[in-house]
Amino acid sequence: MKKRSFKLLLIALLAISMFLVGCSSKTNEKAESKKDPAAGSESKKDTLVYGRGGDSTSLDPITTTEGEAFKVTENIYETLLQYGDQDTTINPGLAEKWEVTPDGLTYTFHLRQGVKFHDGTDFNADAVVFNFDRWMNGNADSFPYYTMFGGYKKDEGHVIKEVKAVDANTVQFVLKRPQAPFLKNLAMSPFGIASPEAVKKYGDKFRQNPVGTGPFKFVEWKENDTITLEKNPDYWQKGLPKLNKVIFRVIPENTARLNALANGEIDVMDGLNN
Repeated sequence: MKKRSFKLLLIALLAISMFLVGCSSKTNEKAESKKDPAAGSESKKDTLVYGRGGDSTSLDPITTTEGEAFKVTENIYETLLQYGDQDTTINPGLAEKWEVTPDGLTYTFHLRQGVKFHDGTDFNADAVVFNFDRWMNGNADSFPYYTMFGGYKKDEGHVIKEVKAVDANTVQFVLKRPQAPFLKNLAMSPFGIASPEAVKKYGDKFRQNPVGTGPFKFVEWKENDTITLEKNPDYWQKGLPKLNKVIFRVIPENTARLNALANGEIDVMDGLNN
């Protein structure tokens, strides 16, 4: 996939993610409110069911290149920087602010404080260093999109010379040569920061046991059926997410998905024909 096409795909996926995270309670209530048999009163819907044509292949975004994975992982992980809602302008993410030296070789990022991974461990500079060390010491089979940084640590073209923790809340990237799209690369979905403790705990099975800092936490994956996420109650963006649960449901046939939407079995679907 060409680099430009991939960036456009990520913008589309980010739009889906922002929809899921920012769905207002008012919209949910209007879309689907129902009587609670136990309480005998009207209760607003707090679960969104997303119907899609295929299942994810991995829930560790750095290990895959397919879009179905990113639809889910955008809600579990966060990147140091993020794109704008409608474009690829660079905005703060897990990094609140940053400076770049005039020669374009040193990037210093100041991280959000008080952010926790879903397993309760701290997000900090050491976690960022751990993730980049993991990726740069891999290869094209294990971490295919890390090639955005010119290859891997052993490769001559690898643009990153060093990633180091200046202190608990400051991380610094030193490059071998300037890379114009460096900040935009950091905002791409594959570079979501994972919990180091979870990566160590699960090893190769981390693909099925994702742990990030995002608005939703992983609950369950029934392959070729559903992936269930639940609200992260400790999410750093106060008031978000609005939903308590998101379920990604696999319905391969477009017609079957449309019928499920019409019958109220799902709330949103992809692949809707004009």
